[in-house]
Amino acid sequence: MRRISVSLPRVAGLALVLAAAGCGGSGSVTGPDDAPVVANGAAVLQGTVTGGGITASSLDSFTALCCTGSGWTVRVEGTTLSAVVDEEGEFILSGVPAGTVTLIFEGPGGTAHLTVEGLQDGQVLSLRVHLSGGTATIADQEPCSPTKETKLTGALDSMSGTQLVIAGQAVDASQVRKVWRGPKRTQLDTLVVGEKVKVWGTLTGDGVILAEEIQALTSGEETWFTLSGRVQSVGFRALDLDADCEDPSPSHYPTLVVAGWTIKTNNGTRFKWSDGGSLNPGDIAVGDRAYVEGWQESGSTVEATKVVINKR
Repeated sequence: MRRISVSLPRVAGLALVLAAAGCGGSGSVTGPDDAPVVANGAAVLQGTVTGGGITASSLDSFTALCCTGSGWTVRVEGTTLSAVVDEEGEFILSGVPAGTVTLIFEGPGGTAHLTVEGLQDGQVLSLRVHLSGGTATIADQEPCSPTKETKLTGALDSMSGTQLVIAGQAVDASQVRKVWRGPKRTQLDTLVVGEKVKVWGTLTGDGVILAEEIQALTSGEETWFTLSGRVQSVGFRALDLDADCEDPSPSHYPTLVVAGWTIKTNNGTRFKWSDGGSLNPGDIAVGDRAYVEGWQESGSTVEATKVVINKR
């Protein structure tokens, strides 16, 4: 399976700064001190690591690059809780003691400790860190809330009816709306234990992802593909004269050229700004920096499942 990505360079001295707002506080990088843990409840920590090793042809602040194939993990000091940071820089830690905890990030680039304060029972706290040249700055911070939209990529560890475990994370697929294999719709029961999948859904305070959509990243014909680069051209199909005049959507899905690749979009493509906001595909312009996920059809043509445009 071919996959284009950018990897974080190996750095000898890794510094991390994460931020939390709302129910969580923020802490500076510390040594291996023994911060007290107040275990009077359980919270969920969702994190994204971005940046590092970015070239002129790739994205700046929104492509998660840290942990592509580099074996990064994060754990809660003084507990057995740990999580693998996936290839998009995402991690989820469930059952984290409420109060104050210390997170330990470990990988080829080094080890760093971070104290997070004010965690609340049954809440989801989102953290984001941006790495650049072995240092870090706060890229984003979100308030803690009972639920949070999330995504996760990893192996399908087990499947019992609609209850899945993906990369060690519990997933409830009882209300899943769409299941994909390649660019085609399929059924949940066609997923195979051991294959690589991606899930989008809502992360709840009990640490379960309520799946809305699942993508199997294996297909007999197509190849899963990611790409970062500048938008070189934007073309729109002519409006279908037979379409409903109140819903002229066929003309709203552009064909893009990004870094020399032809990117086809349709009504199944997600369009987002880099800050997570909804993007009208008609607002994409030449010169924008784009991140694309999808299926390589043939040659240099990709059927996009997701297009993210760097916020101007």
